[in-house]
Amino acid sequence: MNEPLVQFRAVHKRFGTYVAVKSLDLDIQRGEFLALMGPSGCGKTTTLRMLAGLEAPTSGSITIGGKVMNEVPPHRRDTPLVWQSLALFPFLSVVENVEFGLRMRGVDARERRERAMMWLGRMDLKGFESRRIDQLSGGQRQRVALARSLVTEPEMLLLDEPLSALDAHLVIRMQGVLTRLQKELGITFVYVTHSQSEAFAMADRVVIMGHGAIEQIGRPREIFRGPKTRFVAEFVGRNNILGGTVKAGLMDSAQGPVSVPAPDGPAEIVVAADRVTVSRNRPAGTAIQASFLSEEFAGTGIICYFETAEGAEWKAQVSESQLAELQPESGQSFWLSWDPARAHVMTG
Repeated sequence: MNEPLVQFRAVHKRFGTYVAVKSLDLDIQRGEFLALMGPSGCGKTTTLRMLAGLEAPTSGSITIGGKVMNEVPPHRRDTPLVWQSLALFPFLSVVENVEFGLRMRGVDARERRERAMMWLGRMDLKGFESRRIDQLSGGQRQRVALARSLVTEPEMLLLDEPLSALDAHLVIRMQGVLTRLQKELGITFVYVTHSQSEAFAMADRVVIMGHGAIEQIGRPREIFRGPKTRFVAEFVGRNNILGGTVKAGLMDSAQGPVSVPAPDGPAEIVVAADRVTVSRNRPAGTAIQASFLSEEFAGTGIICYFETAEGAEWKAQVSESQLAELQPESGQSFWLSWDPARAHVMTG
């Protein structure tokens, strides 16, 4: 395998007594789309800022292209950053914003304009070059920010929640723009987001962070269907988690014995909401009883929330037609069942 473009080795970052990132070891391959995801305060943005040179690690090393970058300032790194706020210059026109990085590098005026116009065309912004930034829509501003970052033809592009301020329909469109550009250009994208839909739709690999450390790295489907820790299982998707001790294929969970395809010993099973069946009568096989709490429309279906007698919350995804057939009311009792072979087992 080729040497990674970026390597974090035993990286710690402290702000006073607060540890933002701890024991971070991470390789980022050339040409991959990597997403850093996690709840607020997990260390993902601090990790991106250290890669950009805006923060220096307290200890450990960060290398780019085999060169240690700990003390290299931002302007000497080829790591442009697309900010959440976009940080466009309101006193410059669209084309002048795109030219800015080239001007800082001493590129002559004619070449600057040619390259900027080429990128405006690539972003479907031809004809907008003389406009002020405040005359653009949110999606257009986003594409100007991308053009400004890519016009210098960097080897890597950093993106800090760049779609968070856009309307839902623009987010979907910009996801398509970003993935197309990344594949066409072969540039390494490092993308910070709190949105699972963004990360899973675009990234080749996803890094889940929690409390300053990496919880799991993998392809989107691997993480979604196979979380390795309870933290990831609770953060990703809509999962139900049962814990207990397995003996002879049965777990003595708080909701009663359930069938688990796992060796004897302590274990936790993860049952995704879309793999739970809701019924009024007790079905054959593995099932638990719970009372209906509420429902939430989730686009592709409805998420129904239930509570067991022990106070555990369960989620099940049903279709509109299934919901109409069940006609659940608050406090009504239902049976929740699943195929044990389709549950994910976490042991150890």
